[in-house]
Amino acid sequence: MKQLFSFFPAYSAKALLFAFALLFSMNDAYGSDGIVMHRDFTVSNASDAVKQTIDWVQDNRDNKKLPFAVIDKSNSGIFVFDPKSKFVVSGPVLLGISRKDRIDPKTLNYQLSQVTAEKRVTPSGRYTAVIGKDHRGEELLWVDYKYAIALHPVANVPGQNRRTRLKTKTSKDNRITWGCINVSPILFKTIISPMFKEKGGIVYILPEEPANRGIMQIVDKASLGSI
Repeated sequence: MKQLFSFFPAYSAKALLFAFALLFSMNDAYGSDGIVMHRDFTVSNASDAVKQTIDWVQDNRDNKKLPFAVIDKSNSGIFVFDPKSKFVVSGPVLLGISRKDRIDPKTLNYQLSQVTAEKRVTPSGRYTAVIGKDHRGEELLWVDYKYAIALHPVANVPGQNRRTRLKTKTSKDNRITWGCINVSPILFKTIISPMFKEKGGIVYILPEEPANRGIMQIVDKASLGSI
């Protein structure tokens, strides 16, 4: 341990202890193979669509020097990058039950209980996301405020076992929300919140419907119909 500390002369013992705690807590949340990605890293389980999107964002500097996240709906995963487009972390997500890419505008007039499973959509597209709060004062990352789509720590909904779903090795049980994106509380509190809080960031949600897969068109939500 003494030798390890000698590599970080500019850091206090308190800062190092925090770093170690963060490292171990994230390994516990995601497993030893939970961190992957980007052309400079060893690629283990990222889809081709994710790799292509990340390359596109970096080559075109589309994130505008803001942090960004790529969400792979098909495999229920998230890949987070800092403002310099450097990979930070990846992990599982919970998503809307429906595998459609667009939200039916009519649902804006529905009560929550009226939104059927086929209309519980996590929409695809490019979104400018900002940190905000919900009606209970809980912090979240607003992705599409109009449709109340946000990224937030996994919710405790009776009978849905969301925390368990997030920890399983398969993505088959990760479709459970009304459309919001649920992530590990550790990922949100230690990475998403501090990174996106100052200036916001960009969230890219990859299309999932067969007709849209593989189409490398990153568009703003206002042009979502062209995906």
